[in-house]
Amino acid sequence: MMRLHANEHPEGPPPGVADALRALIPQLHRYPVPASALETAIAEQYDVPLNRVLVGAGSAEVISLAWRAFTGPDRAAFFHEPEFELYAMLGVQCGTPTHTRPWPWDGDLAGHLADEPVGLVAVSNPHNPTGAARPRQAIADLARGLPDTTVVLNDEAYHDYADVEDGELPLGALSELPNVLTTRTFSKIHGLAGLRIGYGIGNACLIGALRALQTPFSVSSAACAAALVSLADPAVLVERRARNRRHREELAGALARRGFEVAPSQANFLFVRPPRGRSTWAADLLDRGVRVQPSGAGLRVTVGTAAEVAALVAAVDDVLSAVQTTTLGES
Repeated sequence: MMRLHANEHPEGPPPGVADALRALIPQLHRYPVPASALETAIAEQYDVPLNRVLVGAGSAEVISLAWRAFTGPDRAAFFHEPEFELYAMLGVQCGTPTHTRPWPWDGDLAGHLADEPVGLVAVSNPHNPTGAARPRQAIADLARGLPDTTVVLNDEAYHDYADVEDGELPLGALSELPNVLTTRTFSKIHGLAGLRIGYGIGNACLIGALRALQTPFSVSSAACAAALVSLADPAVLVERRARNRRHREELAGALARRGFEVAPSQANFLFVRPPRGRSTWAADLLDRGVRVQPSGAGLRVTVGTAAEVAALVAAVDDVLSAVQTTTLGES
């Protein structure tokens, strides 16, 4: 089964990770040491004080802590629809009221939320599932238009794949604001999804509120060791970003030529609307050994290797051929 539904990076961990994990084997009977070495490395990379960084078991843990810290029965969460599925799940788990608006992002979002008791505004950037990206300045402007007590969650799980413009607001500047929490992950371009490691960067008060809720030992020694190795080799990420861009463009072009409506993407996936109004594309592709993610009226398709892109396109052609044969048989 070809996995093109979970936005995993297809190349696996960077070089050196396996050696780092093997070196840990003699110490696996010990509880993890604090993640301070990794937090220090992240703080140095983004030129922020150490007290603005929190490492978690994937960015999902940091996002979950944010829901617990900044929302409640009388403090709603806001996000667009469609969005990262975790947001709605956390609303149910935390008993938090949820306000939504249809995607795309409205320019006066702060104005729409002015009269709502909202504790957290969650924005995936690039957006999941469409892949659309907004500059960090838009996040800063949104946060400044909201009360300091309303936290903007800037979820940058796919930011490493985006083409960043010159003059992009750095994370250090964004973390100066009192109500912006940015989350990042090692699950995507770093290829460490199975180890569950990510982090948040924000104002020291926000990070302190999350740290107070975090379960001890939630981050494993193996995850920290692997993340440190990956963080130390940025050239690997540059190469992976370039390959992803090339394969994304190839896949987008191939699907567009076959009648799919393809949304522009700055991530490692595409959001597409299939041709012919057919609603069973996900099941049709699954029958051919390719798993993609249904999302609203479309499909979210992970950008894989060149071989996976070719296999997906072949499966799409097979479905189109079967549809055409069925249509001719019925006419």
